[in-house]
Amino acid sequence: MARERGRVKVGWGAVIAGISLQSSARRFDNGRAVVNTKINHLAVWTLVVVHQLIGWGWYAIFGEKWLNLHARTMTDIERTHNVGAYVFAIVTAIIVNYALAWLIARLNATNAIAGLKIALVCWFAFLFVEHATIAVFSSFETNPWPLILLDMGRPFVNFAISGLVLGAWRQRDVASS
Repeated sequence: MARERGRVKVGWGAVIAGISLQSSARRFDNGRAVVNTKINHLAVWTLVVVHQLIGWGWYAIFGEKWLNLHARTMTDIERTHNVGAYVFAIVTAIIVNYALAWLIARLNATNAIAGLKIALVCWFAFLFVEHATIAVFSSFETNPWPLILLDMGRPFVNFAISGLVLGAWRQRDVASS
C-alpha cells in the first residue's frame, strides 16, 4: 500500500464502504503497513447479548404485525419456543459479531461511523438483497414488502449497533496506541 498525502491507498471494498483510512492509524514495520487486527472479545460478547435483547424488543413491538403478515396467530407459534432456536440465534449472533469485528479490524476502520458503514454494507449485500430476492421472486414465497422490511429491520438494527460499537472501540484503541 502506498502512502499519498497522509492517506493510505485502499482496495475497492473500503472505497465502496466510504471509509477513510488514515495512515496515522497504521504501524509501519520495515516499510510495510501493519494493521492492528486485535478484537475486543468483551465488546463482541456484549453485542451477542444486545442482539438477543433487540430481538426480544423487536418482536414485542412488531410481533402482532409480523404474525398478521404471516397469516398466523399466537397459538400457532406458542409450541415452537424450544431451546434449539434460541441456541441457534446465539450462535449466529456470535458468528456475525466476530465476523464484523474481524472485518472492521482488517479494513482498519478507526471510528464508529466507519464501523457503521462497514456493517451496513454487509447487512445490505449479504442479508437484505438475498432475502428480498428469495422472498419476492421465489416460487415458494410471495411475501409482501412490509413483511420483508419487518424481517430485515431487526438485523439492520443489530448490524448498525454492532458496527457503531466495534468501530468506536477501534477508535479508542487507536487513540490509546
